[in-house]
Amino acid sequence: MPEDFSNFEIEDFAFHETFQLWVLESASEHRLSWERHLATHPHQTDKILAARELVLQLKTAQQAPADDEMARAIWQNIQRRTQPVAKTRKLTPFVWRAAASVLLVAGLGTTLWWFQNEKSGDSFSLVTQETAPTETLEEVNRTDKTVIVHLSDGSVVSLGRDSRLTYPKNFAAAQRVVSLHGEAFFEVHRNPDRPFLVYANETVTKVLGTSFRVEAYDDAPDVKVQVKTGRVSVFSKKDFEDEPTKAQRTGVVLTPNQQAVFLRSQTQLTKSLIPTPELLMPPSQKPSFDFNNTPLSEVFAVLERAYGVEIVADPDLTKTRALTVSMENETLYEKLDVICLTLGLSYQIVDAKVIVENRNNKR
Repeated sequence: MPEDFSNFEIEDFAFHETFQLWVLESASEHRLSWERHLATHPHQTDKILAARELVLQLKTAQQAPADDEMARAIWQNIQRRTQPVAKTRKLTPFVWRAAASVLLVAGLGTTLWWFQNEKSGDSFSLVTQETAPTETLEEVNRTDKTVIVHLSDGSVVSLGRDSRLTYPKNFAAAQRVVSLHGEAFFEVHRNPDRPFLVYANETVTKVLGTSFRVEAYDDAPDVKVQVKTGRVSVFSKKDFEDEPTKAQRTGVVLTPNQQAVFLRSQTQLTKSLIPTPELLMPPSQKPSFDFNNTPLSEVFAVLERAYGVEIVADPDLTKTRALTVSMENETLYEKLDVICLTLGLSYQIVDAKVIVENRNNKR
């Protein structure tokens, strides 16, 4: 079972062996696990960054001669000033210095302190660096109306009723992470360098900048992600956190008018079209659905462009068929019903694609 770091403080991170390896070795085998932890625990960002900087500074200082008595004196002084008193450790001269530095961090809160050896000699000086603590915010909608939440990156969330959104006051530098229980529509400000992640029950939705809806009520049998614009990747949370390589295989990529449904009882992720696909262009660019002896292949091409769907049909079915009909106000599915009824065909939706076949071949 993976170790639980959710309650770690700065000193816990700094003294943890895998954390130190992650910080000090660019090719560390622990890199992915720590990056995933940072992504899923945004409230710890300030502590992790402070601990990371501390490890780097102390690594630099490790080669310098240690003033053991000074470190011990500082340790004792910090113990008197901090509550609760830190756990007693058996420390080497280098770690005495690290421990004193860490406790200064814990005791002074928003300022990161460390010891740095002067190039001109063995004396130590205190260096300070201001850190920006990441405050975790939560919005709960207990009304019958949609609540609008503005995030620090410019993204906007329309939070549905009986829904809760947890998010940092300021996003981390690497990625933007929020948590949702319930339903919300996201309009994410595009930033290719900072992916936007939505954790919702057993799923993780990853985008760079797009608009989409997530339905993830705790008592619902499934989780739904529906895309309006752009591209969205949806993963099982377990695969995303524990097996990134597997997540790339089992996750799904969605485009407009597509949805992913995660069946919670079966831990299964499926992809399909949304119940009512919408036209993807503004009214001024709406194509004509008034067909006059139009080859069926052209009819399908118009529908594909209008709704962003892929229609798969054997060329033998389309090359000899033409359609004369007006379908300006019908939905996509109604249009398909009319086409198939008129021309003796049938269709089914498979993996968000419209598969058209001869009605006599339908199983």
